[in-house]
Amino acid sequence: MYIFQQSFISNCDMLIKCNIFHRTYYNLFKALDLSCFPEKTINVGRTGYSRHAMFRAFIVKHREEIKSVPRLIHFLESNPALAEMCGFTMGHLPDSSQFYRFLKEIPNSVLQKVHLSINKQLIDKGAVTLDTFIMDSKPVMAATKENNNKNPGRNIHNKNKKPRRNPQATLGYYSHCEKSDGTKTNEYFWGYRTHTIVSIEGIPLVETTLPNNKTDVEVAIILINKLKRLYKFKKDAIFIGDASYDVRRLYELIVNKMKCQAFIPANQRNTKEPKTLGPHGAPICDASLEMSYDGLCRDRKNVKLKFRCPLKTHRAVAAEFPDGCPINHFRFFKGAAYGCTKYIDVTDDARSRVHRKSKLFKKTVEKRIVVEQYFSRLGDREVEQTTHYKLRPVKNQMTIAHLSQSLVALAAVNLNRLDKMRCFRTFAYAC
Repeated sequence: MYIFQQSFISNCDMLIKCNIFHRTYYNLFKALDLSCFPEKTINVGRTGYSRHAMFRAFIVKHREEIKSVPRLIHFLESNPALAEMCGFTMGHLPDSSQFYRFLKEIPNSVLQKVHLSINKQLIDKGAVTLDTFIMDSKPVMAATKENNNKNPGRNIHNKNKKPRRNPQATLGYYSHCEKSDGTKTNEYFWGYRTHTIVSIEGIPLVETTLPNNKTDVEVAIILINKLKRLYKFKKDAIFIGDASYDVRRLYELIVNKMKCQAFIPANQRNTKEPKTLGPHGAPICDASLEMSYDGLCRDRKNVKLKFRCPLKTHRAVAAEFPDGCPINHFRFFKGAAYGCTKYIDVTDDARSRVHRKSKLFKKTVEKRIVVEQYFSRLGDREVEQTTHYKLRPVKNQMTIAHLSQSLVALAAVNLNRLDKMRCFRTFAYAC
């Protein structure tokens, strides 16, 4: 056995030179600096297995799209050279409980330090720029029967009835779909969302994974402040996001505080302004009548022009309709009979000053495809579901997934293959 092991190890260099699979992982692990946390515990219980080796194994799990820890162990047992490169002693792999314990116990801040170290190297080498940032989030399904479409009794409506084994998972929107009969519906799921800000090169700079009840804007504010603290980007940087980020307080942070530019499409659900205006610039009511101006409304942050039913404000118009409102609007007859009202927002702030119809805005927003491509590379398995039951291991798993994307870019840059920064399978082909 000893002679076999010695001969096997001596042939590892030959495997790395001749086999693209092993050469890929050799270059990945070579670029990975794990000096920020000790390989084994010292003076605390048993020494145990190498935490560095388990970290590298989880990178393999993510890159090979392996669905569970037991399958990862089987994969490493079938590839002893890869297990050796991870740092395991031949024939002595940890059992699944050791891997689960690693994800559960390692602080997420340690993984974030490793990720930051990789990104700092990419920035120092000129492979990543800090002038354009793109924000987005994707769902991470919890491991629960409530997410099984074949479960007839699953709960996807009552957010207060938590899944037993996933108490930190929350109910949230998943997608809008069209059924076979032509009807449209919204789908919901129990779980989390992974949020990230990527550079224009498609490299994740900051990320976090939180329950569904945290809105995109709330998390974006946290990540932008973290981005500024870690990377010190300059003024006039560009932030791009989809319509879910179209909230005034986010513009206040990006434009007024950070002195940067925000390119975010308008969210139609938040825009209640009338779409049709009359010849005098006033809104058209539901009865196709041009409404009357009725003053200016102010609150702490917004300024709006108020318009009211013309039958209630002008006697001449009311005389043309002796029977009242042509469509019998309920506000015309019931309650205070005040008539219908509409508003036009004229607030002069960072959000209202965005020229969304300009060519520059449209061309800049098109760059948002970079983050869509990034989540596609991240993999459906990691982004859509997880096999863990607590937020901390889920959060750590997703941090390793994001970190792996930066690691691929660094390995490609070290091989002078900048054109392969986003190509895990092929970045080591010509080396």
